[in-house]
Amino acid sequence: MKLIKWISVTDRYNKIHLDRMLAPFGLNSSQHMYVLRICEVPGITQDQFNNLFYINPSNITRSVAALEKMGYLERRPNEKDKRTCCLYPTEKAKAAYQPLRQICEDWNRRITGGLTEEERAQFMRLLEKVGEAAVEQNRLELEELNSAKED
Repeated sequence: MKLIKWISVTDRYNKIHLDRMLAPFGLNSSQHMYVLRICEVPGITQDQFNNLFYINPSNITRSVAALEKMGYLERRPNEKDKRTCCLYPTEKAKAAYQPLRQICEDWNRRITGGLTEEERAQFMRLLEKVGEAAVEQNRLELEELNSAKED
């Protein structure tokens, strides 16, 4: 239970902090990661966000639409697959990129400030490993549920 508790506490306070710090940009804690990624990988597709963030596709669609409306990104037809669009940063997104990165880096540094560099690196590796296991376990559970429905 401690794992779930402390992941939940960390997530909740991370969102509170980011919502406060991102307010001047008109962004919230669930939108900034799209702006960062679109600036880092211009031309990324919405489908690629699913593999990066493990978020429901409908949530991705809503966030992308909101960011487009707010002037942070533009959609262009995907030359390789006409059914999809590529996402590109606007000048507004490019201007916000460094401040957004700095906000995230400062927060990460502050909340891991009690750790050594080695502990911080190990913690990140372990957290990623646990996160990947959670994704995989959820996938397996869904497969079992779908299999049981078919029987």
